Amino acid sequence: MNIRKQFLIETGPIYQIAKSAMDETYTNTIHNEGEDVLVIIEGLTMYLTEIDIKKIFSIIEHAFSNVTIMVEVMSPFMVKHIKEKSIEGSRAQFTWGIKNGKELEKLTPSFSFLKEASLVEGMKQLMPIYHVLGKIPFVSHVSNKIIVLEKHI
Repeated sequence: MNIRKQFLIETGPIYQIAKSAMDETYTNTIHNEGEDVLVIIEGLTMYLTEIDIKKIFSIIEHAFSNVTIMVEVMSPFMVKHIKEKSIEGSRAQFTWGIKNGKELEKLTPSFSFLKEASLVEGMKQLMPIYHVLGKIPFVSHVSNKIIVLEKHI
């Protein structure tokens, strides 16, 4: 977190908290006074369990009245069949995946599913081959997704 703070300065409503997403106290340092909150969960869920996912969403649910969550998820197929070279040294393993936003909504009933986007769409901007790959239904189906959910009181 110290290195991150060198590049991203905490200002106004932006918080960088050096605690686990499953630590129920991390939200105590966030002062939103009932304002809308955006939580971004990126590069995390695929290393957790379903119980962990439910806990993270429960913490967010109880801490904020109006919250939108953008969460990156991996498909169950990819969890079972892909080995990520960038994490081999850490011995981390993919452990959890979900097919789509509707399934995540069922898992986290206090949140409503808004939309989802395949990361293939973003990759098209970086690598032209994804314009072709994105036309293959299987590729879009199994690629990581960003799912947007919200909770309002």
